[in-house]
Amino acid sequence: MKRRLLLMLLAGVLAGCNEATRRFPGPDDVIALVPWFSNMREHVAIGPYKMPLQPVEGTVPVTGTDVVPAAIPSNRPVLDQLQNPMQRTAASIERGEDRYAIYCELCHGADGSGNGPVAPAIANSVRNLLDDAQVQNTDGWIYGTIAMGFGALMPEYGSKISPEDRWHIVNYVRVLQGVAQ
Repeated sequence: MKRRLLLMLLAGVLAGCNEATRRFPGPDDVIALVPWFSNMREHVAIGPYKMPLQPVEGTVPVTGTDVVPAAIPSNRPVLDQLQNPMQRTAASIERGEDRYAIYCELCHGADGSGNGPVAPAIANSVRNLLDDAQVQNTDGWIYGTIAMGFGALMPEYGSKISPEDRWHIVNYVRVLQGVAQ
């Protein structure tokens, strides 16, 4: 009885081998035997990436036209030459405050003094945006720091915040610093 069962099992295994690929049939092969599933397996292929789709409005491209050098001292001359295209209007400052609350306040705090709720978790090494050294930074340097991050603790937000919103945040930071009205 055991011998007969073993022979049947061996025969089933040998019969189940696919001659074209020399492999055991998989779940897809079994499902393809059911008529309505076989239609799903052998259909006209649609290449969704063959025709370019326009990005959804408001999304930030991973690779875009906004090339910002890293916020490191050797790039300071380039970053210092960046000019803020957003005028410090009430609307810009309001938008900057909104974006700051979402992306920056956790570390830098509501007033920019570096006392956000996350600051203690990273050894209180968050920059105080109100320090004289930070106030002396140009708008371009702040923009570059937002876009590319700074050091090991300040992450890059260039892939998360649009260029326009980064400039709005710069305007809001300048208001926090008392540099602008």
